[in-house]
Amino acid sequence: MSLYRVIQAGYRRGGRSLATQTCPLFQQVPVVPEEKLADNEEEEEDLIEKKRNKSRLRKWHYAKFHQQPLPLTEDEEQVLALSYQRKLFGNYGFASGISPAKLWPSKQEMAMYAEKERVAYPDSVVEMIRMAKEKKREEEEAILKSQETMVRNMAQLEGWKKEVRQRIEKKEKEALAAKEKRERLIEEVRSILGYRIDPKDERFKEALLQKELQEKKEKKAAKKLEKQQRMIQKLLNQSDESKSAQKTPTSDDPDSMMGTSIV
Repeated sequence: MSLYRVIQAGYRRGGRSLATQTCPLFQQVPVVPEEKLADNEEEEEDLIEKKRNKSRLRKWHYAKFHQQPLPLTEDEEQVLALSYQRKLFGNYGFASGISPAKLWPSKQEMAMYAEKERVAYPDSVVEMIRMAKEKKREEEEAILKSQETMVRNMAQLEGWKKEVRQRIEKKEKEALAAKEKRERLIEEVRSILGYRIDPKDERFKEALLQKELQEKKEKKAAKKLEKQQRMIQKLLNQSDESKSAQKTPTSDDPDSMMGTSIV
């Protein structure tokens, strides 16, 4: 193909060389116009590029995958929205083939943007700077307060650990006491029945329930008796106080003034 181009270039420069005059093969080569030759070159380049494309992707998909701009046709420029064309120009620049002159916003769009800016940000620049400084100051104060709380909590950590350990020990003691109480009740029920019996037996369960009810009644009676004793002791104390108050003489009592010398 390159030899064919050399021959055509010789013809375009004018005149035949000695080789073309003597060689009958060269004399049979027809003259091709430059326009047709250019078209043939473009077709050849397209064919070469097509053969290079081993992925077999379409032109649009290939350009998108390799992040290459795909120039728009005149119909596409008329149909596609300006927002999409602005996006293409922003991604690929002048390589997209889009003129930036038509992408500039119109007067209506500029007015809409100004109104949106006024509604979204009604404060002035000075006010916004002041608000930003105030927000930053509040955030710093919150951080300092949080750090102080952490330091104070760390100082109280040992006390909290001690309280947790005490609560755990208390629960363990209560559980152990409940277990010992149940074992004691089981042994008492067995001693009452006079023989060893399976705790799952219904007779054993009924006897154990009766024993528990009896202990509850005894505890209730003991609490009632203790309350009565406290009330009696309180009444006795009040009576002693009233008696001592009656025995103490006062200056207003005329009987207490008897036998007192008047100077």
